[in-house]
Amino acid sequence: MLDSQTLLVTDLDGTLWFDGETCHPKSLLAFRVLQERNIAILVATGRRLRIVADSFSQFNWEIPCLLLNGSLCHDFAKDRTVFSVPFSNESSASILEIFRLHGLSPTIYADDSFVYVKKPTTSNAHIAAIGRDLVPTNSLNVYDRGLSVLNFCILGVPREDLINVVSDLESSGLGNPSFYVDRLFGGYSLTVQPPEVSKWSGIMQWCEIENFSPKRIVAVGDAGNDLEMLTNADVSIVVKGAEKRLLDLADYIIDQPDIGGWAKIEKIL
Repeated sequence: MLDSQTLLVTDLDGTLWFDGETCHPKSLLAFRVLQERNIAILVATGRRLRIVADSFSQFNWEIPCLLLNGSLCHDFAKDRTVFSVPFSNESSASILEIFRLHGLSPTIYADDSFVYVKKPTTSNAHIAAIGRDLVPTNSLNVYDRGLSVLNFCILGVPREDLINVVSDLESSGLGNPSFYVDRLFGGYSLTVQPPEVSKWSGIMQWCEIENFSPKRIVAVGDAGNDLEMLTNADVSIVVKGAEKRLLDLADYIIDQPDIGGWAKIEKIL
């Protein structure tokens, strides 16, 4: 039986993981100890299902995971989708038009966990990270394939490439853009979730579906797509070197993941 006192929500890249899917032995041990203490753990990441599944299996993490910044939740213990929040076909088309007007072509993260592109204006490193799950196409309307869009992404590019489209997306109300310094790919990144969808909304939705009412929520993150959950959590833990706006929210600051900084959470809790 999970302890209903605390829900620990942790980001992956730059927080718990480094150099791809590497997790420091001290952090892995602390993670295991917290599980043995029956602390409820929910992972919240910008990654998609196919890209985390192998690592979760390797680490024997049979826990729930918020993916694509709260657009999807998968329970690895039960191997099932808990919820999915897609864009409508109409909203997706309108968002693509906003990107087009700024000379941009985002990567499309669909609900089959593949990534669809048409002359994408994201970084080469982002494309390389997608690997074999990249699907070049002549049309970004994945609804014609019977799919839905969960997320639009352009990662690791200069700030000036994105700042104007971010403003127009915010004004449109068609989605919830996250614009932040990218500690993984460098430069700046933009992800667009459906309206009001974020890691924090995903936490609330998971708690409601699972009828889980923790007395405190502890959030751990390092980047701009963690902003909402760090703002709203009862306890916020931020990785050293994060943006100032995140560090200003921190109740605790931990070291980077490559030296096992996450392990400090065991003592904090």
